[in-house]
Amino acid sequence: MTSFKSKLARLGPLPAEQRGSAPLAPAPAPLARGPAAEDDRPFVGPPAPPEPPAPPPSAPAPGEAAPAGAAPGAAALGAAARPPAAAAGSPAAGGARPSLDELRERISRIVARGAPPTPRADPARGELPFHVEQTPGGPLYVSRTRSLAAARVGRAPLVAARDADPAMLALLALDPALAGCDVRRALFLDTETTGLAGGTGTVPFLIGLAWFDPGAASAGPLGEPSSDGFVMEQLLLRRLGEEEPILRRLAERLADASMIITYNGKAFDMPLLRTRYVMNRLPPPPELPHLDLVHVARRIHKARLKTRTLIALEHDVLGRVRVGDVPGGEIVACYAHFLRTGDEDALLGVVEHNAADVLAMVALVGLYGEPLGSLAAGDLAGVAATLRRAGALERAAELADAAVERGGGAVARRARGDIAKARGDKARALSDYEALAAEIDDPAVRLELAKLYEHHVRAFARALDLADQGTAEPEPAQARRRARLQRKLDRSTGGALALPFERAEAAGARPCSQPAAAPRREGEE
Repeated sequence: MTSFKSKLARLGPLPAEQRGSAPLAPAPAPLARGPAAEDDRPFVGPPAPPEPPAPPPSAPAPGEAAPAGAAPGAAALGAAARPPAAAAGSPAAGGARPSLDELRERISRIVARGAPPTPRADPARGELPFHVEQTPGGPLYVSRTRSLAAARVGRAPLVAARDADPAMLALLALDPALAGCDVRRALFLDTETTGLAGGTGTVPFLIGLAWFDPGAASAGPLGEPSSDGFVMEQLLLRRLGEEEPILRRLAERLADASMIITYNGKAFDMPLLRTRYVMNRLPPPPELPHLDLVHVARRIHKARLKTRTLIALEHDVLGRVRVGDVPGGEIVACYAHFLRTGDEDALLGVVEHNAADVLAMVALVGLYGEPLGSLAAGDLAGVAATLRRAGALERAAELADAAVERGGGAVARRARGDIAKARGDKARALSDYEALAAEIDDPAVRLELAKLYEHHVRAFARALDLADQGTAEPEPAQARRRARLQRKLDRSTGGALALPFERAEAAGARPCSQPAAAPRREGEE
């Protein structure tokens, strides 16, 4: 810390107009204390007493030299009192601070040393399985592989999707337009995007496609399988703003396809892609029949699976567990890191995730296209219930019988009862509903039984007993049903009050209070 005396010595003399008439005594020279002359060490001994002030000499005129032997002025005395300044940054400076320019230079060197130049992301020259194709719209980074003939996803073979029944897929999707499509020309599609909100700010940076390629027409000369299989193609957006070649390649694939197969693509993937065509001033892709597997999965597996995400279906239906898979919530961050640093390892897991999603859809189509030989009993019940909604009652009854025989439980029995009721087989429906009511406590089942007892069996007492236990109806509807059944029961018993134990009897039984009819004579009507 600089001492007060040193600061005072550096100030120099005041101008003449500020000193007044009193002469200013020359400042005493500071004690020489070496390089640390400005520290806070105390003085050793008192300073020498100042000499009496001498009268100030007359100031020389401008441009006139001072006379020889004249006493030095106050400015000269102040300059003599100040120690010479050492060069900045030199050892003689001791504790002198660096200048502002030196500090800036040091900071610039530190920043340059800690921020290496960002490498340019080029997936065609690293670990990512992409090669570049030069197109009129710019470079296209594409990866293309072919699956083996015996390839599987879990326990489901991919080749089964080639022979999937389009009529069955149309019934499960509740979309008659799919019945006339050729599944062998279907295009499977899945996208990875920069967000899930959609809109113009969301960009698909990775598009996964798959289609069936017939390959060779027959097996090889040694009996080896032909090269039939599904081709997997992935299109990568290396940098934002290079979408045109990707969108043009996608339009070519869509033009060759008979239908689109996605998972939640009707609500997200396809609307997003159409938006990107508009944003890039390209003609929109053709409108094709669209099979969205998410709706099919919700109808088939709703009784067995709590969540129907694609990964959950892959685990619980296909029987495959992904190891080291990138969670969906981290995909956006991985791509942002790739754009910022060019780190391909961050994007490699996303590419594998996308490929697994596309192949899982191929396997699911193989299962849904022929459900009788591939799905579990509970899932067969869901298929049967969906076919009942589509109006295919004969096929639905066949699948419902198979589901009950394979141990589908209450879900399969309920589906078979609903199908039997829709077909008009009330005896079959009554049997299934009675077995179901003995197994589970379901107001909806009691409602179906009450309807059958009232209108088919005409057992009003039994129907009224079920209505009293509660049915899946609003309270006004339940009150009207109970009142109607009570009136029918009263008419059937001749107006006598029906006791509780009498309600359990068949409606055709003769009440005890009613007298027996007199025997009729021969020939009497």
